Amino acid sequence: MRIELPWGPGALHLETPDTWTVHFPRLIQSPKAPPRDELKPVRDALRRPVGARALSALTLKNKNILIVVDDNTRPTPTHTFFHLVIDELKKAGAEEKRMTILTTLGIHTPMTEAEMRQKVGASNLAKIEWENHDAFNLERLHRFGYTSLGTPVILNQRILYSDIIVSVGMIEPHLWAGFGGGLKNILPGIAAADCIAIHHGVIAEPPYRYNSVGMLPEENPFRTDLEEIVRHISIPIFCLNVLIDHQRRIVDAVAGDPIASHRAGVEKCIARSGLAIERQVDGIIVCSNPMDINFKQSMKGVGNSLPALRPGGVVMGFLRAERGMDDITLPDKSKPLWLVKRLMRALGPARVMWLLDKVKTGLTVEERFLTYYSMQLMREHDLFFHVPTVSDDEVRRMAFFENFPEAQAVIDRGARALGPDAHVAVFPEAGATFPIVGQRSPAERL
Repeated sequence: MRIELPWGPGALHLETPDTWTVHFPRLIQSPKAPPRDELKPVRDALRRPVGARALSALTLKNKNILIVVDDNTRPTPTHTFFHLVIDELKKAGAEEKRMTILTTLGIHTPMTEAEMRQKVGASNLAKIEWENHDAFNLERLHRFGYTSLGTPVILNQRILYSDIIVSVGMIEPHLWAGFGGGLKNILPGIAAADCIAIHHGVIAEPPYRYNSVGMLPEENPFRTDLEEIVRHISIPIFCLNVLIDHQRRIVDAVAGDPIASHRAGVEKCIARSGLAIERQVDGIIVCSNPMDINFKQSMKGVGNSLPALRPGGVVMGFLRAERGMDDITLPDKSKPLWLVKRLMRALGPARVMWLLDKVKTGLTVEERFLTYYSMQLMREHDLFFHVPTVSDDEVRRMAFFENFPEAQAVIDRGARALGPDAHVAVFPEAGATFPIVGQRSPAERL
C-alpha cells in the first residue's frame, strides 16, 4: 500500500507491505473547515470567558500587567492575535508602559529579540517591555510555598510586582501533562529549575507512567500538582489558549479562569485532535508534523501516538526536526543500543531512573527526564526512525533508536521486525493528534 506523509512543503511517499492491515484512525469529531476569519474564535473567547470576567470588564488603570507567552518551541501563532489581547487590556484602562511580556521558557534556550518579534509581532514588541524567564537565577525567583506532593512553588518574582497575570498559549496533546495549556505556562513555564525537577519527578513514581498523552486532567498527578499553584498566587490569572490544526491555523480558542477554561479547551482538543482506534496495533507509522522545529519537539509525535501501540510494538518514526538536536546536550559516548535495551528490559520500569542516576551524572533537569523517557521508551519498544538532520555520531550517543537516511528503509526495517501479518496504524500529523483506543471510527459507528 502506498501512503503519504506531510514533510515540510512537500511529502514523503512510502510503500507498506500488502500483507499488513493498515489502519488510518479518524478524528472523533468530523473535521470542520477552519473559520474564514481565523481571529473570530479568539475574539469570541476573550468576550465570553469561562469562569471569569472579560479582561475588558476589569479595572486595570495604573495596574502592572504580566503577560506570559509560550516560547518558540510551541507552534502557537501568537503574532496573529496578540494585538487582540492588548486591545482588551487597554479597554480596561491598562497602559502598555505597565505591561511586561515574559517568555515561559522553563529551562529552554532563551529567545532572541528576532525570535520574539516573530513570536508576538514586531509592532507589539516595539511597544511593550519583554524579558526571558531565567530558571537558574535565584535572585529573580521567589518561593511561594509547596504543593501537597511536596513540589516547591518557586516562580519568577515578577509575579510579586504584578496585579494580574495574562497567560497566552495553546492546548495540545502532551507527553506528561496529558494536555498542554492552562497553568502549565506558569509551572514549569516560569518556574525555578529545582521546582521543575521535583515536579517532573512525578513521572518516575509508581505506576511509572512515563507517557500520559490524552490523560484527563483530574486523573493525572502531573497536571493536578502543577495546578495547585493557584493556592499560592494571590493575584488573578487569566488564560487564553488557542487550538490549531496541522497547518498551524487557529481552529478554536478558550479563555478565562486558568482551570475552568482549560477543561473546556481539553474537551475541544479531544473532539478536534482525538483519533478513534478500536484496538492497539503491532506497529505505528508516525510523522512529527506540525511539531517540526527540533528533535525534542518532533519526538512529541511519537509520544502522542504511543497509546495505540501494544507493549513490545514497533515505532516507525519520521521526524523532520528542522534544527536537529538544537539545545539538547548529548553525552560524549554511550553503550551500544542492543546492550542498553537488553539491560533496560532486564531491570523493568521501576529501576530505570535508578540506573539513569547511576550511569549519567551531571545532566540538566530537562536532559534527565528526556533521557528517562527515552530509556523507558526503548525498553518497551523497537524504534526505527528517519531523522535526516541528526548525524550518525549523535544517534550513537543518544543510543535509543536506529536511524535510516532513506525514509523507505524505516518501513522495510519495520516489516522485518513485525512480519507479514501485522496490524499497523498511520499518524500523519502526530504532533497535533492522539489516539483514543477502544473506539470505532466515526464512520463505523454510524
